[in-house]
Amino acid sequence: MFARLAVAALASVSMISGAFAWDGARAYHLRPGGASDISLALNMIHIEDNIPFLGDTTLDVGVLTPTYRKTFDLSGNVGLVLIGLPVGGMTFDSLAPTIDTGLAQGDLVLGAALGLVGMPALAPMDYAMHKPGFQAMVEGKLFLPTGDYDPNRLVNLGQNRWSFQASLPISYALGDSMIDPELTTFEIRPVVQIFGDNEDPFVGTGATVMSQAPIFGVEGHITRNFGNSIWAAVDGYYETGGEISFNGVPQGDGPETLALGATLGLVLSPNVATRMTYRQTVYSSDPDLSAQALEITAAYLF
Repeated sequence: MFARLAVAALASVSMISGAFAWDGARAYHLRPGGASDISLALNMIHIEDNIPFLGDTTLDVGVLTPTYRKTFDLSGNVGLVLIGLPVGGMTFDSLAPTIDTGLAQGDLVLGAALGLVGMPALAPMDYAMHKPGFQAMVEGKLFLPTGDYDPNRLVNLGQNRWSFQASLPISYALGDSMIDPELTTFEIRPVVQIFGDNEDPFVGTGATVMSQAPIFGVEGHITRNFGNSIWAAVDGYYETGGEISFNGVPQGDGPETLALGATLGLVLSPNVATRMTYRQTVYSSDPDLSAQALEITAAYLF
């Protein structure tokens, strides 16, 4: 019984991993070479499900992630490195006693990306005049097990395992320049995330090792500028895979999900920009599972 409970609860938690796997519209928009930015991203996630022996459950997450990014010139193309550290909490309500992690630290993330096609490292003046077109990057993120974790809890902000995410952000931009007030982009980002083992899983399972199969996903965005300071996007997110195993014994497929959403971006000054994204699950292979997420990001470019 406890193994089934853990699988169901961890399936809900995997929705959170999926939410943080998405980078959102214009996340890999070409930027001037040598630029840096500091951003704060607030993620609020609400998940509902019906879990055997736990009844109707809700999982609420609130996480604030400060991130530092630095771009540089690598053989004429834009390169990017980043570091981020989420801090927040989560609450899991069910027929069992409520689990509240309180204020906790999540897993440290280190990332890097490199422009492959159509992403030259440009000085600010050249960047403003650059005529966009087809763009492609390769990107990787490593999540380290630095977060708060307690094996006596069904859910934790820290995952007690490493994971690695690889993606290939691709876009095609229509416009006379990167600052065209009618700039339109079509973006797609296939993603795969692999996981290390958790060698101290939830105690109720009786297992010594929890493993998870890779998660495959893709996000897509259509964006458009409406003047020099406003842009908007329609968004789609799909993921599948992520089967959980205890001591090598598979516990059933992870949920297949499709979410749709929208994004509003505001450029407040040449150095300050904000973005707000809302997404909601519109299909899940688990008919009782539903999820909504709101992300608000503010960034300072220097």
